[in-house]
Amino acid sequence: MRTDKTACQDEAKLGVAGRRRPILSPGLVPALGVLGATAALAVGVKLLNPSFGSLDQLTAILVTAIFLIVASFGQGLVILIGGIDLSIGVVMGIGGMIIAGLTRGSNDALFYALPAALLGCGAIGLVNGIGVAVAKLPPFIMTLSSGTTFFGVALGLTAGSSQQPVAPALQHFMSGRWLGLPLPILFTVAFVLVAVVFQNRTAEGRKLYALGSSPGAAQVLGLPITALTIAVYTISGLCAGIAGVLLAGYSASATLDMGNALLMPTIAAVVIGGARVTGGSGLYLGTLAGALFLSTLSTVITAFSLSQGFRSVVQGAVILAALLLQSPQSGLRKPWATRGERQVN
Repeated sequence: MRTDKTACQDEAKLGVAGRRRPILSPGLVPALGVLGATAALAVGVKLLNPSFGSLDQLTAILVTAIFLIVASFGQGLVILIGGIDLSIGVVMGIGGMIIAGLTRGSNDALFYALPAALLGCGAIGLVNGIGVAVAKLPPFIMTLSSGTTFFGVALGLTAGSSQQPVAPALQHFMSGRWLGLPLPILFTVAFVLVAVVFQNRTAEGRKLYALGSSPGAAQVLGLPITALTIAVYTISGLCAGIAGVLLAGYSASATLDMGNALLMPTIAAVVIGGARVTGGSGLYLGTLAGALFLSTLSTVITAFSLSQGFRSVVQGAVILAALLLQSPQSGLRKPWATRGERQVN
């Protein structure tokens, strides 16, 4: 007959076994799934169109993905704390207009035009953060209102497009190479490393996860909720500004609405990468995977000469599918999660 001591020991062993860490981090599963879907999409299109998938075409996909990769980082941080930034498209356009208007096709003014563009875009993010954190306005209303307001101001000042080309140095950066590799891809690698370390390997990043998971608990713990919220929206504006400057360099010119088409993809990249729209979860690697998938999908749509309307329908369907998978009623929400994670969720 088994003793109580033996039974307790068996239960303890079972408890340890139940708490064993999975071989693969739960947060990486959606990222790998999206990367797999991207590869499957490329292979499927290659079978239908043998001319698709050349080295130059794959390089072009990675180069053009830089705008979404950069802007989605800021959007991802905002969603991580349970918010949303609907001003990103406008901020990208303003960043491009500032850099084009100040450089006027010359490299001489680039040393002050670039900081001015980034500071201006960061300031718009700062206004969003103050509105959300201090004035307690809903993020949807605050960012939509600020985007509309700043778009109107910029439209009145510029008539919607820059009459001057962007500095040649920016154009060279978006088309140049170093050691045989495109400069935008090298920049993307550096940006991704910094973003991953900040979001998932620093104390500030962990504070953002805590804030998004439970604002009440974060307040009890004494986290600087107001400062963190303002900082996140400021970073989002700054990232949108960087993406806008790069987009202006890629296009050799700037228009005020050039970032509008990237607003929904920034949200889609974050959501299909595994982040919850309610905040508190998600890895930047998942956002990166989502951005690469959407960039590949966009290239495929262009290759088959499909309409912009079809592109919007596909993006909307991707977001809807990701949200349905996150819904508890679907029965598919995080099937890879551990028992403890399911209890928390």
